[in-house]
Amino acid sequence: MLLLVLLVLVLPLVHSNSTECPNIKTSLNSIRKKRHLLFPKGSNIVLSVSLLQSLLTHVPSGWNAVMEIDLLYPLPDEEFSKQHRRRKLHHQQKRDFWERLESAINLHNLNGRACVLRSVCEAQGQLAPPGKSLVHDLLRAVFMPQLHEDDFRSEMDESYNELLDNDFCEQANDCPISILNSILAFNRNKF
Repeated sequence: MLLLVLLVLVLPLVHSNSTECPNIKTSLNSIRKKRHLLFPKGSNIVLSVSLLQSLLTHVPSGWNAVMEIDLLYPLPDEEFSKQHRRRKLHHQQKRDFWERLESAINLHNLNGRACVLRSVCEAQGQLAPPGKSLVHDLLRAVFMPQLHEDDFRSEMDESYNELLDNDFCEQANDCPISILNSILAFNRNKF
């Protein structure tokens, strides 16, 4: 009887020290996987900028001129994830975004390349330190070049090779607008 009581008390203690869970069919060690956020095929994110200027005419009054830019950026789907599973994509995605922004600005008869490069130069000096503002952190992720990384240099060497010059930001720029200042005008916090 005493032996039976000891077995009932000691057996659960010995069995509880094992690392296996009796209710799980597969090992817990192999569950940790990389996860990817996937969207339905054809999903896009849209960045829309609208500028409205009233026309100063006497007759008819109330006329406005509107300039609008819509920038579509595709979101990753399952096909995209399979093709680029092992590659670092952030440099390529940054270059693609800059090229889309450049072509959208070019449609309005402005020098889109100069405006993108101006935004890159302004981002290096006008943004708050990391962690101070979410808007500044997002703009830093989009416009700050990682010139110290070889992958970034090789990706941008084809299209934005001016960035590789150390004195590029001191040179004159042909862009009449500041994309960065337009976005920051909506941010009320002063840093």
